[in-house]
Amino acid sequence: MGLHPVEIAKELRNFAFFKTFSDEMLLQISTMTVEKHFHASDFILREGELNTKLYFLRTGVAEITLENEVVAILQTMGDVMGEMSVVLKRPVTSSIVAKSDVSVFVIDSDHFSHVPQKDFDKFNSLLYRVYSTVLADRLIRTNEKARLFEIANRELFEAQASLEKAGDKSVLLVDTDRKQLVLAKMAVGSSGVRMDIASDVESAKQLLLLNKYDLVVFDDTCSDIVDSISDIKKAVMITSKRVQENLPILKKNQKVNNLITRDIEDKQLTIKTLLTTLSKLLNNDVFGIEKYLSWGVDIQAKKVTASGERMRLKDEMVTYFKRLGIRNTILEKMYLVTEELLMNAIYDAPTDKSGKALYNHLSRKTEVALDSNLQSTIKYGCDGIYLAVSVTDPFGSLTKDIIINYLDSCYSGNPGSLNTGKGGAGRGLHQIVENSDLTIFNVKPGQRTEVISIFFTETNKKEPNPSFHYFFNG
Repeated sequence: MGLHPVEIAKELRNFAFFKTFSDEMLLQISTMTVEKHFHASDFILREGELNTKLYFLRTGVAEITLENEVVAILQTMGDVMGEMSVVLKRPVTSSIVAKSDVSVFVIDSDHFSHVPQKDFDKFNSLLYRVYSTVLADRLIRTNEKARLFEIANRELFEAQASLEKAGDKSVLLVDTDRKQLVLAKMAVGSSGVRMDIASDVESAKQLLLLNKYDLVVFDDTCSDIVDSISDIKKAVMITSKRVQENLPILKKNQKVNNLITRDIEDKQLTIKTLLTTLSKLLNNDVFGIEKYLSWGVDIQAKKVTASGERMRLKDEMVTYFKRLGIRNTILEKMYLVTEELLMNAIYDAPTDKSGKALYNHLSRKTEVALDSNLQSTIKYGCDGIYLAVSVTDPFGSLTKDIIINYLDSCYSGNPGSLNTGKGGAGRGLHQIVENSDLTIFNVKPGQRTEVISIFFTETNKKEPNPSFHYFFNG
């Protein structure tokens, strides 16, 4: 049984579109309103079709697509769909597809003629005023997207320019997703680096027999290629962003030194990640927070001299980012992550010449002062899209085993089980990964470890699946 008009009017009152409507008029509109439901993948509107209906999102998520590319996501209660085709009386210019099960209210504009004559002019005036508000809001959002798109394009250009420095190098990319292969080849092509592509393991093996590559990149479904790579140090594995699901894959492929993750829905970020990774490895330079921020960003750098300095270093960092207008919700997560980064650098990283840990047996309440040769460096910066903080130590004692096994112990509900004889609780790595949008571990064993935590400055872009990359450059 459908909703009663009074119930519909009450719900419509919560939609931004109807905020200025009187109760009487809202009740009149509710008599013209019907509920409609769509299943995931159903078309709500198709590009090119005639449309006289306004759709108001109640629950679920819908995607606006143009030529099969997602250009916007609608997920806020009251989001309006179809208003342009109704106002302009022209065919729909883009498609709207249900990403999940979707519930909407539908109002057919043909029914507007049923509004009483005494209210008709007032109704039309209000209706078009609201249209103007909605369209103005859309224009503001479009301008902001254009700004972010320009920044993202500049970042891609910078990543390509950095890759050009690698010179005459060749790369093999093995990926079962053919669309990703094409995008990657196009992006890398202008850098001067030669890239061959293969969509299955057998084709990749044939290319490896015929050619010598400076780097082989493969997705985790093609991990059988590992045995055919002559120098495993030149291999990079790509996985999804789901850490818990990835851990068994990483254990199985632990001899692979380099790992990156991707979200196939975010093509631009995926390509930027690939270009940055190729640049790091082909140039034999994996370190540096600036590789993940736009060129020219002001990077702050401070020495970590003692455990008692942690509070001051964190407070200085927060003050710096507050001046840039960064939201408190992001700063709170960054503060927690930075505390863990500093604790690791002070207590866990320092080793003697034989590789024996110096301080990790101590309680984290024990004060530690670091000699100059034991001191780490904290760096941080923001380019308007990403905020990043890193801590670099001169030891290189972090290993893949530590990352994988400690995360596995935390996700399996056994935090601290690997911390026998150590002063910490064994949750530091887990806290860093879970509270960052992306964590990057760069390690030159026995010489240097850098952990970078990246946060999106827009809270609505917070990663639902935080992930990590690692590079062990032996």
